[in-house]
Amino acid sequence: VRFAIDAYVNFARRANWQEAACSSLTELFAPTIHQRRLDNWPQYYPWIDANGYNYFRKRLKEARRDVEHGLSVTLDYFRTRSEQERALQILQFKLDVLWTMLDAMWMAYIEKKPPYHCVP
Repeated sequence: VRFAIDAYVNFARRANWQEAACSSLTELFAPTIHQRRLDNWPQYYPWIDANGYNYFRKRLKEARRDVEHGLSVTLDYFRTRSEQERALQILQFKLDVLWTMLDAMWMAYIEKKPPYHCVP
């Protein structure tokens, strides 16, 4: 997970700000996802105080605003066919980062297989 995060942070540092904004479009469906989480988490995690979910409640509104801004920047900046293909490459990269994180967590917590660097 740390490797995936580092890859994304490196991308955002090196990319121009419009490309970094474009990469945020993976959040397009975040408000819906966050709402589902908020609806279900209390039953699965009853030990978490209700205030523990405040970040996600706040993100419902912020994610909508952030996605609108990222989409506006992307539509304004990536105009030509090749630029639009670049935008798709950026989004694919971000999705690869997210899937890598999920795969790593699945392997560690579900399959009980630690990362290769932890195996003696």
